[in-house]
Amino acid sequence: MNRVERDKNSVQTIMKNAYKRLDIFICRHEAHNGFQSKMSVYHILKEKRCFPHGCVYYKWKCKLMNKGKACYRGYQYVGKNCPGCRYFYEETVHCFPELAVDESHYRDFLAEMQQFEDWVQDHEGREWEIHGRVYGVKPRFEKSIFPRGERVSFRGFLLIFQGIYIERTFIQDFVYAHISERTQETLKFGKGDLLTARATLVTDRGRLILKKLRRIDLEERGEPGEWTRSRALVARETATTFPFQPPGCIQCPFGVLVDVSNHRNGRSTYRELFCLKGIQDHRGCHIRALYRHLDGELDEHASAACLLKKVTVQP
Repeated sequence: MNRVERDKNSVQTIMKNAYKRLDIFICRHEAHNGFQSKMSVYHILKEKRCFPHGCVYYKWKCKLMNKGKACYRGYQYVGKNCPGCRYFYEETVHCFPELAVDESHYRDFLAEMQQFEDWVQDHEGREWEIHGRVYGVKPRFEKSIFPRGERVSFRGFLLIFQGIYIERTFIQDFVYAHISERTQETLKFGKGDLLTARATLVTDRGRLILKKLRRIDLEERGEPGEWTRSRALVARETATTFPFQPPGCIQCPFGVLVDVSNHRNGRSTYRELFCLKGIQDHRGCHIRALYRHLDGELDEHASAACLLKKVTVQP
């Protein structure tokens, strides 16, 4: 009997990440159109806290542009320099997240989420034995936007698990592990590798993250590891950015969600999708079509537009 069979026989709990459920809420905020109006539980209940009362934001409008006329000051869109213009006005928009399930199902979900949160509270910040098969390996980047420029930093690599054992709990969901470029250079992780290790569990805006991997035991080898530091740096220079997440792009080996820290007009954090193949228009990408049926990672976080708008959550 192999290790996987032994773990399945001894597993005490099977759990999903309740924060990343996409079937509980729908939000028709215009910023979510690129997510098919499906928003994660974490975004609605923890990030924005806008259910059930909704939120109010102010949409900037131009009387001239509404009539198809050009701005007499030469601007192409309504922006921060427009307030004070006689053609400028604000439109108040009130958005309400909607339940995509009935009340009984929602009550059951809240009980499930409480169980998940209790588990996270007991396990976060502590080291555990992990065991799982690598679903994918991708470079990890962070983007910083400053008033006079921006920077994309290479931060090592990301191991993606579609299911993993954390001690005697099987997480039947996506879990991510941060590894350094040195670790990847030494072990050359690839899709399908089966490993056991010690790691510290943390959470990041609803995601389960494993850090500080040590005592790594590669029990089985899968596909050859493709990503290296040099390949990641080349891909960073040629990558294209999408403000939304087309179906299939997140699952694609070349689609990477990048954490963005925007320091213009205050500070906000969100995620952008980088295409490491440099595809300009996702609609013509043949690679993405192979992954469209795998939407498990869709809506990792809200779009930048939702988080950057001046929003007031209704009490």
